[in-house]
Amino acid sequence: MSCVILIAEDDVVVRNTARLLLEAEGHVVLVATDGFEALELSRGYNGVIDLLLTDLKMPRMDGLVLSTQILRERPDINILVMAGQLSGDQLTQLPFLRKPFSPEAFRDKVRELLPKSCVEV
Repeated sequence: MSCVILIAEDDVVVRNTARLLLEAEGHVVLVATDGFEALELSRGYNGVIDLLLTDLKMPRMDGLVLSTQILRERPDINILVMAGQLSGDQLTQLPFLRKPFSPEAFRDKVRELLPKSCVEV
């Protein structure tokens, strides 16, 4: 069984790399270039979205605002925040992955957050 993962990332290289890594693992990937687009995709998708991967700093809507909004609408979604660095006012209780990251570190962190039913052992 594959998971459904929503990526909200404004950097095209990071976005495409994440998509390719996730698709190689057999997951369904929804891709957004910012928080507003991610919310539209989420609202238009009728199935379960297992994980939101979001950049912290994006134009129009940052990853923390997106995370708060999507949790209201999908309380069971897991969230992974990605960023180069966090400042004191951006500290979050959400799982965090520091950029740049290796493909292995990315896969390991994503696997930690996905339901066991859709992660190959």
